[in-house]
Amino acid sequence: MGRSVGLPSVFAEGRIAHKLSGSTVTIRLRGSAVEHVLERRGVIAQYPVAYSVGAGIVGYSYMVRIGSYLYQSPASYYTQTKNWDLTPGYETETNLDFTHQISSGCLFCHTGSVNFVAGTGNQFADPPFTAISCDRCHGPHDAHLKNPVAGSILNPAKLPPKRRDSVCEQCHLEGTVRILNPGRDWWDFHAGKEAQSVFVTYLPTAPDGTLRAVSQSELLARSQCARQSGGRLWCGTCHNPHATEPNRAQAVKAACLSCHGGLFAAKGHPAADECVSCHMPRLRPTNVAHSAVTDHSIPRVPRAQQNELSGTETILKAWREPDPGLIRRDLGLAYFELAANTHSASALRQSYEILSELPADQRQDPPVEADLASVLVQQGQLSLATRLFARAAAEQPANARYAYCLGAALDRSGQIGEAVNELRRAIALDPSQPDPYLELAQLYGKAGQEAASRRVIQEYLRFMPQNIRLRSEPGLPGLR
Repeated sequence: MGRSVGLPSVFAEGRIAHKLSGSTVTIRLRGSAVEHVLERRGVIAQYPVAYSVGAGIVGYSYMVRIGSYLYQSPASYYTQTKNWDLTPGYETETNLDFTHQISSGCLFCHTGSVNFVAGTGNQFADPPFTAISCDRCHGPHDAHLKNPVAGSILNPAKLPPKRRDSVCEQCHLEGTVRILNPGRDWWDFHAGKEAQSVFVTYLPTAPDGTLRAVSQSELLARSQCARQSGGRLWCGTCHNPHATEPNRAQAVKAACLSCHGGLFAAKGHPAADECVSCHMPRLRPTNVAHSAVTDHSIPRVPRAQQNELSGTETILKAWREPDPGLIRRDLGLAYFELAANTHSASALRQSYEILSELPADQRQDPPVEADLASVLVQQGQLSLATRLFARAAAEQPANARYAYCLGAALDRSGQIGEAVNELRRAIALDPSQPDPYLELAQLYGKAGQEAASRRVIQEYLRFMPQNIRLRSEPGLPGLR
């Protein structure tokens, strides 16, 4: 865990061809430095790699730095197959670029703490983060440092099951969507709490054979071993985070025999040197290429590899529900995020149905107001959408996304002057986001103000001068 983020890991040079976007990514070594170079139709962007993410068990992803912002590179190295390929999430991009910005939530599972520029949630000071340390599993350490004796720091193994398991689930239960409770930040969670007091993880209904990369906690809880153990079997039964067993297979076998001690003596099972190859086999996850992960569902008979169902309606279920008053709120927001990520019309419909039926006091919550307003814009109900965006923006005046959404809604409703003001406010709050620039450029373009439209695009290019799309597509607003 302490090696899950750091300076760039250097491997052989490589090249990735992405047919969907017509792009190539070249990985170059410059002494001890790593450089990622993206090229499309003769337009090139090249960035030195600032940090690597991952401990190398599956692979490494990489971050580049642009000013005080961090972005995920589209190139990742997969250690199990020893090759370079696209970073998960970039596969379906039609305009491949260094555009996936790193935020607090992105780093929650890979760092011990983040160091933001005051008043921001995506601008990083130096150093931008620290590595994972003892605090992640043992909670605040101040009392232990003052009096380093047994009992002066939290021992996860001695916690009640839900709080004990939350220590591992904070990073090993990714789910499909995670929703923060009102007024919470990811870093409000620490060992000793139940995770759902800070955020709720939602899982989709899926075939039994489906395996996602970060699903260890989910699969273990589903196993007969865990269910029959009465809460005694947990991650710490087999995993010792403080040491590496010299013979991992024998260590796991010993854990298995602590419950199944008479299995071989009764001749109900042939003699075996280890248990993992049959009962915890390696399978390919459905969401990360070039990798294999251990099947923590501990099947009696190895199950067949199965892919996620496509074209079916996804039903979300909370891993553990939050407080009763937040159940519907969090579920509605989860469906909206699912719709935003997958372009699912059914998820968007479910989100609107749930959020619009919340009690009036729960609807007066900026994330709820903004998500409802986004649906209303698509339905053409611009007047109500504008009012909801305006309320969300007034309640959180430093939120650049709400300012942008309000500006876009005002633009669509013909309130041009007000739209320009809000879009300008969004850019001032967060100059790294391209959407307000593009919206403003289109607004000026529709008004016949071509010079003003071009100036807006050039303004964004001053922030991100290597942006491939805005330099290579002359049909975009402001580049005509």
